[in-house]
Amino acid sequence: MEIQRLFEPITINKLTIKNRIVMPAMGLVYSSDFSFNDRYRAFYRERALGGVGLLTIGPAAIDRVGSAPFMPGLFEDGYIGPLREFTDQLHQETDVRIATQLLHMGRYTFSALTGIQPIAPSPIPSTLTHETPREMTLDDIETVKAAYVQAAGRAVEAGFDLVEILACTGYLISEFLSPVTNRRTDAYGGSIQNRMRFGLEVIRAVRQ
Repeated sequence: MEIQRLFEPITINKLTIKNRIVMPAMGLVYSSDFSFNDRYRAFYRERALGGVGLLTIGPAAIDRVGSAPFMPGLFEDGYIGPLREFTDQLHQETDVRIATQLLHMGRYTFSALTGIQPIAPSPIPSTLTHETPREMTLDDIETVKAAYVQAAGRAVEAGFDLVEILACTGYLISEFLSPVTNRRTDAYGGSIQNRMRFGLEVIRAVRQ
């Protein structure tokens, strides 16, 4: 089979990527303190030098309640400098484009790691953690949406070319989408249009 387009450039919105080879975000469990340590740096630098067109670093936590200590964080300004140092290095050494994936774990968060009760659309026990999350209030929803926006802003300051909003595999946005984990009776639950509302509002707010 002839590969016709794999090595051709592609433009997404205003961002041109040199080819269609994309490395997705991977939970590497290389850290214990939300930092971007030397193991992360070595892993991603090797892939950038290997010819990947778009390198996705992450997932990165948008706040502490939806995080885990073994992933990088973007919920404090202190993370911007070290990330910027590394993205600048990759941009100088290669022509790779760099994305980061923004994540809130929702009911998959372990309170033993965060010290905070997990939050989710509805108080449905997690089969992963065996914990029951607290149902998000409307204020919680606004707070988390703002955290996505702030994390995206920090990503821009840290030199990322693109942000990806994780909305799959049972994490927070996915939990709003599914009638299994979303039993709400307000504007964020019930019909598919209502269950889509939170994720769409996050995307719109981040893009804005």
